Amino acid sequence: MIYLILALAAFLRFFNLSNLPISLFGDEIDVGYHAWSLITTGRDYMGNLLPTYIQSLSEWRAPFLMYVTAPFVGILGPTPFAIRLPTALLGILNIYLIYLLVNKLFKNKNIGLLTAFLLSITPWHIHYSRAAFESTLLLTLLLSGTLFFIKKRYSLSIISFILTFYTYSTANLFTPLLFISLFLIYRPPLTKLLKRPACRQAGPWVQFGLYFILLLPITYHLTLGQAAGRFKMVSVFSDNEIIYDIVNQRISPWVDQNALSEKLFHNKAISYAGKVGSNYLSAFSPQFLFISGDPNFRHSVGRFGELLWVTAPFLIIGFVYLVANLKNKSNQLILVWLLLSPIPSALTADGAMHATRLILMLPPLITISTLGLWKLLKITPPRLCGACGEPRGWNYLIIVIFLITTTLNVTAYLHRYSTHYKLESARHWQHGYQDIFNKSDSFKSANRVFINNTYEPSLLKFDFFTKYPPKEFQKNFLTDVPTENIVKGFDGFKFAD
Repeated sequence: MIYLILALAAFLRFFNLSNLPISLFGDEIDVGYHAWSLITTGRDYMGNLLPTYIQSLSEWRAPFLMYVTAPFVGILGPTPFAIRLPTALLGILNIYLIYLLVNKLFKNKNIGLLTAFLLSITPWHIHYSRAAFESTLLLTLLLSGTLFFIKKRYSLSIISFILTFYTYSTANLFTPLLFISLFLIYRPPLTKLLKRPACRQAGPWVQFGLYFILLLPITYHLTLGQAAGRFKMVSVFSDNEIIYDIVNQRISPWVDQNALSEKLFHNKAISYAGKVGSNYLSAFSPQFLFISGDPNFRHSVGRFGELLWVTAPFLIIGFVYLVANLKNKSNQLILVWLLLSPIPSALTADGAMHATRLILMLPPLITISTLGLWKLLKITPPRLCGACGEPRGWNYLIIVIFLITTTLNVTAYLHRYSTHYKLESARHWQHGYQDIFNKSDSFKSANRVFINNTYEPSLLKFDFFTKYPPKEFQKNFLTDVPTENIVKGFDGFKFAD
């Protein structure tokens, strides 16, 4: 059965992958061009040798997805399919991992199968498995790390968790919280965390040395390097709008500006706490989960929630069951994971209903929904009706209703995704550059080519779609900061000839 579920997941993630979403957007092209540069030159496209944090034109980025993508681009070339293929494969792997994890937690293969099935058809996961988002790789590492921990493969668990720091910034806070929670719930002896590995050759000090080597670069980047700067850019504590609101409230003409109450109720501590709390609670809102999803049109198709609306009652039933049976360690883990997962997003200025940062919620939400459905349907053969010896009709009825409504929900989502969303979202996916730059051969006889850079940054799109060699880019790139009147009547920057 798991192979049929994985086959369904593969179809939903591979179908028309190059053109759905309609085109690569800037971050995907950045991943692809870095990957091509790494596989062909051993450097990122800015010329840094085997970087542990990658320098892009607009920002610094965690590097792991670029390294994962590099072999695919090396084999298939710099194409949309090559860039999206690793993420699609990781999405399928996530489904298998959650099957193994839930099966291990609840000692029930059927619950594991049902969880894998629900994840395979969930809009949130389908969407993020079809574009080069780092968050899909982050889910893979978190599920792997948790599964290894539960199976007492602590070395592999720690390595998986360390790699999350090189994947996506939300891991910087969530991974330590999850690891501490696992440790407190399952309480393994400290000696087991540094137990002699299966090869029987390396001792605990060798393991500790490996962990230290893996952690050292990211520790630098998080404390003194570029990752620290990245958090300052998006942090709620750097949001000037909050400061402006405090000032406006205090200087309103109808209040006493010197009153103690104004300072007591309108200050940074209160405002930051309110913003973080609002962001946190928004992650659990029906609007986000079941009705319209992330308002960013690149993160969600609109008109559909991140989860299937048909699972809403099962999520409620599962949550009640979970809280009522908190003595069970598996239930504790799922609940703690759910409650911790919105925290990193809540600490960012635009973290409310941000599907990319909140995707950490997906494993517990799907698991809880499955538990609710399981408790309601009792899928293991239907119970018999007293002495009559016949299956209970209501049980079959609920199963049929569930299958019909789920099919309608999924097909309606897929119709919108493949037909309406594809073209409605074209602007958000920066569609059009591939068509333009694939025709660039006709411009080779021109002395000058002018590329408009005001709609979206165009340089990387030009390099990627014209297959401009990264080695040449490293040699010829000087700046992307515009100069006034670089050519009479034009502001901009020059690249190569």
